[in-house]
Amino acid sequence: MNEKEIIELAVAEGVKAADKRFETLKRKFVSEGKDKRLHNTKLLICNYRMFKAHAEKSVYSAAECEDSVFDILAMMSDSDFSKAETTVKSIRNSAARTAIMVNHINSMLEVYEIICEKSGVPENKRRYRILKALYIDDEPKSVDEIAEEETIDRSTVYRDIKKAIQVLSNLIFGIDGLT
Repeated sequence: MNEKEIIELAVAEGVKAADKRFETLKRKFVSEGKDKRLHNTKLLICNYRMFKAHAEKSVYSAAECEDSVFDILAMMSDSDFSKAETTVKSIRNSAARTAIMVNHINSMLEVYEIICEKSGVPENKRRYRILKALYIDDEPKSVDEIAEEETIDRSTVYRDIKKAIQVLSNLIFGIDGLT
């Protein structure tokens, strides 16, 4: 093997290693994005009652906000959300953004309910009922109460919530929820 062949072989191996590393980093980035969206969806749903009350009692409305629901979702997906959040300069914008998100969540909950009902799958219908009872209804129910009403184990309640939040995350974040 001459010097030129050695250099070509080294370059080819270097390119292969770089491609492999790039694919690994790309998979990690996509995975972290999914985790962040699922985490954000869970936070939105777990705090839904508080956000709803905030939006209802605020003296400002969603109409007073210049940001769209997509701008707000993008900000939530930003890896530096805490910095983005500090750019919100007024209570008015915060209240308006909250109202926009509550409206968006309400719409996506309606879509989720329709999907579950039309699926004809009893587990999907149960997942919606559990999600609603645990996080959405004005009077929350405990996991034990839900398990008893649905005649299922507590662990099934938690599994159903996890699956419901995964679907809801795709609805809330749209196509970005799938990547």
